[in-house]
Amino acid sequence: MKRFFLGIAALVCAVSVNAQRKAALYDSTQVEALNEIVVKGVRTQKNAPFAVANIKKQELNAFSKTGKELPFLFSQTPGVLAWSENGLGTGTTYMRIRGAGDSRINVTLDGVPLNSPEDQCVFWANMNSYGSLLGSVQIQRGIGTSTNGDGAFGGTIALASATPSQKAGGEVSASYGSFNTFNVGGKFSTGLLWNHLIFDGAYHETNTDGFIHGTSGRSGSYYGGLTWIGSNFQIRYKNIGNFEKTGQAWNGVTAGDNDMSLMDGTYGINSGIKTYKDMWNAGLGKYNSLYEYLTSYDKDANGNYPTARYQMNNGSFWDKTTDNFWQNHNILSAVYDINDNWSITGSLHYTHGYGYYNEFRYNYKLKKFGMTYDGVKKSNFVRKKGLSQNTYGFIWNANYKNDAWDVIGGMSLQEFDGNHFGYVTYIANDDVRKKYMSNGDYKYYDSDATKLDGSTFVKAAYHINEQWDIFGDLQYRYVQYETNGKNDKFYAENSGYYNQMLNIDESYHFLNPKAGFSWNLNNHRVYGSVALSHREPERNNFTDNFNYPYPKAERLLDYELGYTFNSDIFRFGINGYYMDYNNQFVQTGQETEIGEKVTTNIKDSYRMGIEIQAAVDPFSWLTIEGNAALSKNKIKDFDEVASVNWEDDFRTIHYDNSTLAFSPSTILNGFVNLHWNGFQAVWHTNFVSSQYLDNTENADRSLPCYSASDANISYTWKPNKAIKECIFGLNFNNIFNRRYAANGWVYSSIVEEYGHPNENRYYQIGFIPMAGFTMMGNVTLRF
Repeated sequence: MKRFFLGIAALVCAVSVNAQRKAALYDSTQVEALNEIVVKGVRTQKNAPFAVANIKKQELNAFSKTGKELPFLFSQTPGVLAWSENGLGTGTTYMRIRGAGDSRINVTLDGVPLNSPEDQCVFWANMNSYGSLLGSVQIQRGIGTSTNGDGAFGGTIALASATPSQKAGGEVSASYGSFNTFNVGGKFSTGLLWNHLIFDGAYHETNTDGFIHGTSGRSGSYYGGLTWIGSNFQIRYKNIGNFEKTGQAWNGVTAGDNDMSLMDGTYGINSGIKTYKDMWNAGLGKYNSLYEYLTSYDKDANGNYPTARYQMNNGSFWDKTTDNFWQNHNILSAVYDINDNWSITGSLHYTHGYGYYNEFRYNYKLKKFGMTYDGVKKSNFVRKKGLSQNTYGFIWNANYKNDAWDVIGGMSLQEFDGNHFGYVTYIANDDVRKKYMSNGDYKYYDSDATKLDGSTFVKAAYHINEQWDIFGDLQYRYVQYETNGKNDKFYAENSGYYNQMLNIDESYHFLNPKAGFSWNLNNHRVYGSVALSHREPERNNFTDNFNYPYPKAERLLDYELGYTFNSDIFRFGINGYYMDYNNQFVQTGQETEIGEKVTTNIKDSYRMGIEIQAAVDPFSWLTIEGNAALSKNKIKDFDEVASVNWEDDFRTIHYDNSTLAFSPSTILNGFVNLHWNGFQAVWHTNFVSSQYLDNTENADRSLPCYSASDANISYTWKPNKAIKECIFGLNFNNIFNRRYAANGWVYSSIVEEYGHPNENRYYQIGFIPMAGFTMMGNVTLRF
């Protein structure tokens, strides 16, 4: 792929030298406007009454050199959290908006849904360089305006690709930093050829050894685009691919193993471990149970818990658990700016994805794979679980606009076909291996799924006068989901084990209205809105609901009220919200075997809070800004299905007005930005308050608050015409070397026989930490 990319780039750049001599460039504002029409259907209209954060091309391009996944840039906006499994911000990364996880955040690229239709997530694991391909990002908190694909229950992220450059040029970049992390990439544009054609492309790649043991990996993306431009018409084809082979740590830094918890107070033992910092001090700060195991529950002479690598039968070490995934997006879009009032745009899209993970299962029960063998209950295994998926569809929007009206109507139709499979590729026990693997890898589950997602909407903004605007938005959405086959769970019957059979066929009809107003006077603006949205269950809600009831669709009624002030020197905004949920899926605190969060419907719950933003420019070379998200996140009535005696039994425990898990009440960001004559230095401090790991509001089963500070320094030098810009940068992360976990999971059980009643449960926490102090340097050359 790299050789092909470089060969094509060299060829088209050579051709462009002569072709550009005769090309007359189009007005850049006009070309930019055509590009914006493509994403207008999923973005807010002017003065729309929603809570919005916009990220510009310059910020995105600078961030792409860090090798971190985009959620870490988004987390600089109000109410957004981000963390990664390897602790460095590369590889598998997650995010939340207003406490709502990835599957509740709608993400589009040029209006095309990026959420995986079954899981309803975007897996931020191989998209680290998208920042260099984008022209802008809009983050809508709450329901926001109508969009394509899965319903927005926490927020919407609308990515827009950068407008192709009409001038020939390119750039190369390289970064290197802590834990042998490096990022290399380049992009080019032929400029305008033969008055109409532009070919552009990009390739970026990140490699790292990872902070957590066994999380080294390689990931990246590539892009190739062909654009035909007319005076008021544009056709554009984009091929965007992602790849990854990254070491996994979905269990986090686990305080113990399946047989013993190291948390303080277990069986009355004083281990001193309550937080991730305690794990670090006990020598387990990088411990990864997917890579190694505890050899003793007692500390060694140095005060650390001893560990050892997993080994195969031949004495070699298990390399690491890896996630391997390839995805390719194809988007063909056309936009026609008919006249001053009318414009239309349409897109065809097709995405293919294939991937799997390989995992070592230490001392694992045979029945988990549906196996039996006399006298053998456990062995070591390696399993390969994967999927293939194809998603294709179309999008069409029309926009009418005059001095008073701005009306957009559109439709989206998407079909998904997927297959899930699992193999056992290694069994340590010779007898069991001969029984089940005599003909090669043992296939232990296989299922297929289809999902049809169609929607249509119309939204209108009416400009009453210089002060007042009103908005209306109505969307109808239809979802049909079907999955059948053998699942990866087994039940016992007649001295054997049999697969859980899947036979799910569900349809949903959703009507989602929204309305609001905006009042403007000079630099002041007040806005308000009410929005209703629905969301269907995801695959795991059906297959991994454990002892909780059959999943239902969710409903959210979102109230927003805000005020903004903008002047040349000072900017201020405050937004209040109340999100009233019916049958919200909330995380129980439990995890599946691969780290996926177990969720269940809760009848009545809410999220409410205020979001504040402020910025001041006291001098031309200084900007000081900050944002705060203060929230209250509650379940009005919650029935926990609590484990008793390690799942031998269960007990239902009722809670009134408990706090939702994974929902910190305070998130703060502060920035100081110095900029002068090509030099820029940015200091960023982030604070996140404590958060519960389940919905019982138990202080032991929670993560403490944390704060981290970063600094980014860059200098832009413009040497000559051949090299337009040379940019040098340094990134310093977690400057004060804090030891903290940004996320985690918890297991708990009532075991009264061993001194663990409900008030003092046996429990174990898996901490998802971020690395201590790290740094990275980068160089970018633009031609």
